[in-house]
This record gives sequence, structure tokens and C-alpha cells, in this order.
Amino acid sequence: MQRQTTISVDASDAIAPSEWTAEWVQHRMILAYSVERRLPQSRHRPIASAWPVMKVEFSDLLGRADDARDKVFQSWEYAGLGVSAEDITRMDEAQDWLRVILAPHPLERQCLSQWAAAVAYRLSLRQLLARRRWARSTFYRHVSAGAFIVAVELKRQGKQCT
Repeated sequence: MQRQTTISVDASDAIAPSEWTAEWVQHRMILAYSVERRLPQSRHRPIASAWPVMKVEFSDLLGRADDARDKVFQSWEYAGLGVSAEDITRMDEAQDWLRVILAPHPLERQCLSQWAAAVAYRLSLRQLLARRRWARSTFYRHVSAGAFIVAVELKRQGKQCT
């Protein structure tokens, strides 16, 4: 079994195999967490004014100073990375695998979800393993086992591989 790394995070155009495999389940888990990463985060802002927040348009930027213009451009940097309803549906489906299929296997569930989140959010797996005091080989064995359990169950249910 091949380990997936951060290189495979953005491989959303990969072609689905004819049947569920552990590798494809891992790929789908990474995609689920990468969709979660791209969702707009709700930010709690204290009330500073009774006036509504102004929407900034491109024409408003023309007369601004360079620093203010750069700040707005940075806020627009991820605007094209929105998610579609299909992406959210697939994310929810993958999250349900953890909640339903891996419910009787808590260690595999935890390892698979922590691994996929770390890869999708581009976090250090080494630091995760050190912080949790997990052995690398044991961790990857549980990740693979969790993905295998999900793949077998999805095949048993006759789910279409997407």
C-alpha cells in the first residue's frame, strides 16, 4: 500500500477506480478535510459599529494606498477556492464513514481522521505523532486498517465508487 502525502491533497481530478480500495478511501478522506479547510470560517467579531460591513469592490481599490490595496487583495486570494454543493455532500459522506462504519473501531477511526486532517491541512505528521506519543509504524497500520475496513464495508453495501 502506498502512503499518500501532501502532494496528493490537490489531486481532486483523480479518476475513481472501478471498486472501493483502501487507497481510494484515504484519498477521499483527504479531499473531505481539504474541502473543510476551504469552507469559510465564521469569525466572531465584536460589535464595533452599528453600521453594516462594507463590501469592497475592485473599483474602490483604485485610489487606495498600496498597503490597504494589498490587504484587500490578500483577502480575495482564496475567493476562487470556494466549494460546491457536491464537494460538501462528498465531505459529509466521508465524515459519515468515520462516524458510522468505524464506530466499532475507535483507534482506526482516530488515526485515519487525524492522518487525513494533517495531510489536508498540511500539518506535520511527525509533530502529531510526537505530541500523541504514537509509534509511526503502528499509526500507519491503524490508518491503513481503518481505510481497508471502510472500503470493504462500502463494497459490501454495493456503493458506487466516486
